[in-house]
Amino acid sequence: MRLFLALLCSAIFAFAGPAEEVRAADTARVMATIAGDTNRLAPLLSDALSYGHSNGRAQTKEEFLESVRSNRVRYEAYDYEESQITPVATDLALMTGTARLRAIAGTERVAFRLRFLSVWRREDGAWRLFAYQSARAPDEG
Repeated sequence: MRLFLALLCSAIFAFAGPAEEVRAADTARVMATIAGDTNRLAPLLSDALSYGHSNGRAQTKEEFLESVRSNRVRYEAYDYEESQITPVATDLALMTGTARLRAIAGTERVAFRLRFLSVWRREDGAWRLFAYQSARAPDEG
C-alpha cells in the first residue's frame, strides 16, 4: 500500500511542473498578443500551429502573427473566468476554460465571452501553443 501511495504521489507531483510551465507560457502568449509584440509571441507558437477563431476562421502560425503584426485585429483584453490545465503526456497538455475577449477588428469593437481549448506541446524543451479553438459562449445571467 505504501508503495502504491508513493507511486501515486510521484505521478501527481510529476505533472505539477508541466501545468505551471504551461500556465506561464500561456500568460506570456496572452501578454505578447495584447502588446502586439510578435517578436515575443513567435517563439511561444508551434510552427505547426492551427489557430481557430470563434467565427470559424483558422490561421497558421504565420497568418496569426501577420494579423497581430498588422493590427488587423488588435486584442485589448483576454481575461480568464476559469481555466484548467490537464497534462495528457510528458510533452502534451490541454488547457480549457472560459474567457472574456475585447478586441478591435478594423473599425469595429468586439467584446464577448468564449469557451476555448488549447493544446500545448513541448518542442525542443519549450512549451508552445500547437492548436487553439474557441467558440462564443452565452453570457451568464
